[in-house]
Amino acid sequence: MKSGFTIRPKADQDIAEQAYYFASKATPELGHRFLLSVHETLQLLASQPEMGWAARSKIKELSGLRVFRVTGFEKMLILYLPSPSGVEILRVVHASRNLQALLTREGNR
Repeated sequence: MKSGFTIRPKADQDIAEQAYYFASKATPELGHRFLLSVHETLQLLASQPEMGWAARSKIKELSGLRVFRVTGFEKMLILYLPSPSGVEILRVVHASRNLQALLTREGNR
């Protein structure tokens, strides 16, 4: 079975917004490098879904939630769930965010 990743809409939006932020506030090259790093990190997680650390979540549907840093952008975190086909990416957020409040307030979809 081939391992892959599925990106939920909020995670896709997170990635696009962060890339735009880097491109507009720093350089277009940094925004592009962020996109490449996210993609490479997602491929790595898809091949090794247990790589990240387990996150504590009070939300029953997120009991298997895991967290991993974007390679080269260590303050950016990928929140994901391992799945039979690889990983399901829920969010990509800055480490300073209150993750529990974020997931509770906005829901997990």
